[in-house]
Amino acid sequence: MINQYVNIAINLPLDTLFTYRVPHYLIDSAETGKRVLVNFGKRALTGIIVDVTDHTSLKKVSEIKSILDETRIISDELIRFCRWVSEYYLAPIGEVLFSAIPRKFNIKSEVYYFIKEGYKDKLDSIKSDDEILVEIIRIFEKNLNTGFTKKQIEKKLKYNDLSKFLNKLYESGIISSENYYSKPTPEKIIKIVSKNFNYTDISLLIKELKLKSQKQILFLTKLSETEKFDLNQLCKELNISSSAVNSLLKKNLIKITEVRKHRDSEEIYSEDFKEINLNSDQLNALSRLNESIRENIFKAYLLYGITGSGKTEVYINAIKTSLEQGKTAIVLVPEISLTPQLIHRFKKVFGKIVGVIHSKLSDGEKLDTYDRILNGTFKIIIGARSALFAPVKNIGIIIVDEEHDTSYKQENSPRYNGRDAAIYRAMLNNAVVVLGSATPSIESYYNTDTGKYELISLPSRVMNVNLPEIRIIDLLKREKSEADEDKKDFFDSIDKVRIRFLSKELIYEIGERLLKKESIMILQNRRGYHSYLECINCSNVEMCVRCNVALTYHKAFDLLKCHYCGYSRKFNKICTACNSPNVIPKGAGTERVEEELQKIFPLAVIKRLDSDTLTSKKIYHNILKDFYDRKIDILTGTQVISKGLDFPNVTLVGVVNADIGLLNPDFRATEKTFQILTQVAGRSGRSENEGEVLIQTNHSDFYVFSDVKNHNYKNFYENELNIRKQLNYPPFSRITIIETKSEDKLLAESKIKELYNLAKQLDISNKLDILPPNPPLFSKLKDKYRYHLLIKSNKEKDISGKYLNEILRKVKNYAAKNIPQKVNVIVDVDAVNLL
Repeated sequence: MINQYVNIAINLPLDTLFTYRVPHYLIDSAETGKRVLVNFGKRALTGIIVDVTDHTSLKKVSEIKSILDETRIISDELIRFCRWVSEYYLAPIGEVLFSAIPRKFNIKSEVYYFIKEGYKDKLDSIKSDDEILVEIIRIFEKNLNTGFTKKQIEKKLKYNDLSKFLNKLYESGIISSENYYSKPTPEKIIKIVSKNFNYTDISLLIKELKLKSQKQILFLTKLSETEKFDLNQLCKELNISSSAVNSLLKKNLIKITEVRKHRDSEEIYSEDFKEINLNSDQLNALSRLNESIRENIFKAYLLYGITGSGKTEVYINAIKTSLEQGKTAIVLVPEISLTPQLIHRFKKVFGKIVGVIHSKLSDGEKLDTYDRILNGTFKIIIGARSALFAPVKNIGIIIVDEEHDTSYKQENSPRYNGRDAAIYRAMLNNAVVVLGSATPSIESYYNTDTGKYELISLPSRVMNVNLPEIRIIDLLKREKSEADEDKKDFFDSIDKVRIRFLSKELIYEIGERLLKKESIMILQNRRGYHSYLECINCSNVEMCVRCNVALTYHKAFDLLKCHYCGYSRKFNKICTACNSPNVIPKGAGTERVEEELQKIFPLAVIKRLDSDTLTSKKIYHNILKDFYDRKIDILTGTQVISKGLDFPNVTLVGVVNADIGLLNPDFRATEKTFQILTQVAGRSGRSENEGEVLIQTNHSDFYVFSDVKNHNYKNFYENELNIRKQLNYPPFSRITIIETKSEDKLLAESKIKELYNLAKQLDISNKLDILPPNPPLFSKLKDKYRYHLLIKSNKEKDISGKYLNEILRKVKNYAAKNIPQKVNVIVDVDAVNLL
């Protein structure tokens, strides 16, 4: 009999597939795209079949334990897409493929270690001077009947890899091990009750059976009026016991069946539905998209539409065309929890064929969403970057909303860019891909100049609404204008409450809008109460003990917090360096802004939106709904308030400090500033009421503010492109960051230099610009010191990118074999975060 083998991917950070033999009784069931259970070392893990073959060069091959799926759950197209992501971003194929499957959908076993009876008799077999072995044994001695996983022991001892030590204790007979299997998320099964009688007059049935229980009579009456009920809900509603129901079942008066119920997350946000007629610009954009969709050809479009130009309506109508062609759609958004309006509008139009994927779903909701994608119930998938891996078939259009947003780049493995990967998946499906933004990334707009993408513009707001007037207020240079004289009485009245970070102009305009019952949004892109604390005596800044980051003061909790690792401590008002009590706060966060605004406008209803207040999706949606319904006067917060929100009553947007992030050592710092200021400004004046925006800065002469003020993206783009070209930054090159991080600073530094020298040796054609390694801005995070090696690959010299890819692969393979495990090595292709 012919042997059959499968190459499977396992969800581990390993750049390889693993070969297993298929038992003869499973040969007919083995297909690519199915999950299998396999032994892997001491554990059992779920794998995905990527290839099926009848030969292997390996001499010793283990058998798969079982096949977990009756039908394949990953198509050939999705496997091809995942393989491309793996190769382009140098990401482990298993980690990429398992991005397409809900986490709790898989089976795995965990090895638990236990200390054995009589272990003390065998302690002589290990070296007493090996302290780490002694420490492991102490953990078990404190918990004699408790088992621990390797990770749990490593966490307790703060040690990276204890494999060899645990193996030594196991071989010495001191500890034993057992496998415990995890259970996949179960389907939700409910009981449905229906009537099993034909009486139209229920009183005749009651009389014939001589029923006396009022609850049973009411139960049967309810069933006679409706075809079927959820048994549990009906019992709760009528307060009837299970024994009373079972009595009716025994009398054959009712039928009870079990059915699967799909779990859906509650949609809290809602707004009035408006019938919208597309304007000529929207109709032109839609016509071009529809033509490509109907021709069934791959084409990439950049939909550049100013804020309020109606991009969402173009998306919706293009998707209608895709559905008419029998195709499906994927809609990517930067952060799904921040786009309740978009989801609400899609569900209003398309109903139950819209599925939403995001991290806040429960495991059960994720499973049920996944099943409905597989069976074709959901034809439109909305989600953050991971929705790109949804197993939808026959894709007609992929939309990437707010394509400029950096959150499309994943910061942990697999480190792919959802925007760029969307282009490739659309190509595999002969689909249309639409990148939409009011502030396109420099790379995407440049691609329209070179012909890689086609440009579609929406240059005006819907219903001929004007863009808001933008005023730039320099907090350092500001002089009184003639207009100030008209407001002299008001300015004099607020002198006693004047706050340094809130200009008189901004306070005045807020007051004016409150009098008119109009809504206001205030952006301060820094949370907390004070940005940092500094000692007057010694100039010490209170820093995180685990990171090279200043601690932020949060007044609500009276805590100093690190926003990177979560470390916090009480604020005792004493300098940790010199014990001086002269510690003064610097900078204002959203918490302080909210407090000061409430002091100045005590009658206004003010709410804050940042990650400190957004403890649940429900709170976020309720705040947005209340703001939409005008129950909140002023909404203040971080950049979460700038993303994809549409509130017709907002006529004033204020930016407290536009300089946050502007001076970061990042070549994209100016671009990010332009984007966030333009985006938040676009929340103002989206109806018949004129909008205004006040932007406060200490650097008003910087060219970015002139372009923001004049709504001049094209001028900003041309200036920025010229700078990028001179410095060989994207879009003229590809940027890769190689990072080392370790608790040992010298080790991290020496190993990045080792990788730098290797990369220079491998670059024999001198096509790469390899910069000497340096610590990034945040040189220490979560107890680990960090070093960056930045590589620029000019696209004219390395057109396909294969030259860079081959060198990076060799560097990564070298690191895996030669760099100690105490040092983490990360290769980030097309890096976005340089800090």
